[in-house]
Amino acid sequence: MQYFLEGLGFGLLLTISMGPIFVALVSTSLEKGAKPGMTVGVGVWSSDLIIIGACLYLVSLVKELVASEAFNFYMGIAGGIVMIIFGVSMLYHKADVNFEGKTYSAKNYLGFWLKGFLVNTLNPFTYIFWLGVIATQVFARGVSIPNTIIFLGTIMLVIVTSDLAKILAASYIRNKMKLKYIDIATNIAGIFLIVFGIALMWRVI
Repeated sequence: MQYFLEGLGFGLLLTISMGPIFVALVSTSLEKGAKPGMTVGVGVWSSDLIIIGACLYLVSLVKELVASEAFNFYMGIAGGIVMIIFGVSMLYHKADVNFEGKTYSAKNYLGFWLKGFLVNTLNPFTYIFWLGVIATQVFARGVSIPNTIIFLGTIMLVIVTSDLAKILAASYIRNKMKLKYIDIATNIAGIFLIVFGIALMWRVI
């Protein structure tokens, strides 16, 4: 129960963040609907699982890597560029809202998944968060494998649940909004992504 509650606390810390991942999930759900939004979410969660696995098995190597200036510089620049590209594309893209249950191809869904995967993978905060949690809360305390699974599993459960809630809420709201307001919301989301991208690069330069 202790590790479940601790995982719950760490997970809740992430749910209140209003970063680029939140923007990517909500903007996609507003314009495209729940399924594309969930696909972006799957991309984010896939990225998290890969990073968690890397930190668990290579914690000493990853710790040195993340602490290096080179890692922070290149990841900050790459992440900033990706966010700015997504943001600019959202500014110039007119909302093509799927009010009638439009179906998307496998290629479309791959694009949605890749969007979530890249936004999360190229965000240095993702590495800093998972490395910090695993290094200080798992390895430093000598937590057993079963309790580690409970702890990290609970964090991921909270993240997935909160992301799904955001996606479903945005998908529900879109049916109550006029097209021009969804277009405005998409543009605002694009501006936020550009700001996040610039701020990310500014911190590492």
